[in-house]
Amino acid sequence: MKTFLSILIFGSLISCTKELKYTKEDILALAKDADASTTIVLPKTLADGIPCSDYSEGCLSAHIVKVQNLDFIAVEFHNEEQAIYAAKKVRGFYLFNWMFDDITGEPVLERFMTKSLKAKKP
Repeated sequence: MKTFLSILIFGSLISCTKELKYTKEDILALAKDADASTTIVLPKTLADGIPCSDYSEGCLSAHIVKVQNLDFIAVEFHNEEQAIYAAKKVRGFYLFNWMFDDITGEPVLERFMTKSLKAKKP
C-alpha cells in the first residue's frame, strides 16, 4: 500500500507542470535588464492604441515598445500556445505567453529578441 501511495504522489507531481506566464511588468523588467533604453510607448489617444482584434484569439493586451529608437509590438496572450499561434501568423517571435511583432527584417531588434530576451521563432 505504501508503494502504491508513493507512486500515486510521484505521478501527480510529474503531471502537474506549471505554465510560465509573464506580466507586462515582468517583460518590461527583462527587456530593461537587457537594454536600459527600453520603454513602453503610450498612445496619444485611445484610437492610436494597438487593438487586440489585430491579433488572434486569446489576446489580452498589446503595447508599443521602443528599444534603441526602434518600435515593435508586444502582445500578451492567455497562454503560450496562443502566443505561438499568433507568432506564426505574423512571422514574429514569442516568449512564454507573449508574442512580438514588427521584428522580422530589423537586425537590431532580431538580435535583441534572440540574444537578450531569448525569444524564439515558432
